[in-house]
Amino acid sequence: MKPDISIVVCTHNRAAMLRDALASLVKLETGGRFTFEIVLVDNASTDETPQVALAVSKSAPTLRYVVEGKKGIATARNRGFREAKGSWIAFFDDDQLADPRWLLDLFTYANDYNLRAVGGPVHLKLPEGCERKLHPFVRMLLGESRLGSESFAYSPKVSPGTGNLMLHRSVFQQVGVFDEAFAVRAEDTDLFCRMWKAGIEAWYVPTAVVHHVTPQTRLDEQYLQRLAALTGTSVAERERKTSSLSHFAVRYVTKASLYPIILAIWQLAALVGRRIESQLGVRCHRQLVDQYIRRGCELLAAEVRRRLPQLRWFPARSTTSP
Repeated sequence: MKPDISIVVCTHNRAAMLRDALASLVKLETGGRFTFEIVLVDNASTDETPQVALAVSKSAPTLRYVVEGKKGIATARNRGFREAKGSWIAFFDDDQLADPRWLLDLFTYANDYNLRAVGGPVHLKLPEGCERKLHPFVRMLLGESRLGSESFAYSPKVSPGTGNLMLHRSVFQQVGVFDEAFAVRAEDTDLFCRMWKAGIEAWYVPTAVVHHVTPQTRLDEQYLQRLAALTGTSVAERERKTSSLSHFAVRYVTKASLYPIILAIWQLAALVGRRIESQLGVRCHRQLVDQYIRRGCELLAAEVRRRLPQLRWFPARSTTSP
């Protein structure tokens, strides 16, 4: 018999974290309201992921393990959707831990209010003994999404992420699957934008909590700066994909003009107040903005070359030596 819900977990070389993530899913409560399976998509891992899957499957007969050789999170999620047998598809990350009632609360809310899309909060699980007061921007970069204790409808300004999201199969049939052009980040935001344009409501369920495991290495500035740069690139690419050229150009020029000034003011305030975590937050935000400006400029230049090939202001780079 087909399960009601398929939980899609995509993983790449995180065998140690994956073991705990799957263990938390095995313990999920259903309240007798639904059945579920776990679809584990191994996205070209070279570590002990297959062994972890085999070990967990002994206590979780509903776990199915598949290998997707083409790298990319959007590709892996699409493979999970194709493999899923449930009417509902829930997405969960390999570095998370689920509260026992996570899936039950999502399913109950979706059915009580006749919804096809629901999501919930993501709390950071910091290293034991960590007492740092992380800046809100840093917490956002690390994947935190704590949006209050009341339910509300998501919007383009506050959209759900695939770390805690459940969609009815019909959503994909209506708006399509994840865009595999987004190989690293923003594939979930892009999908939600299509849902929004199609009039599909998605609601935030505050009690459906998952915890994002955050080891010490992810708190280092070098890691955070790389994450900020990836995010900046993704934001530029998503805005270009979902906007007309003129609209994107206006947004780009506005952000490129104003954000450096705003960040300079924030940085000065953090320095004057000697707030170390705020200074780190501003530096990471600046990295995101710098990368957004750089990638946005590349996208605009490419568009000008495509539309006005006779102009020589943006000559195409030669791929051969002179």
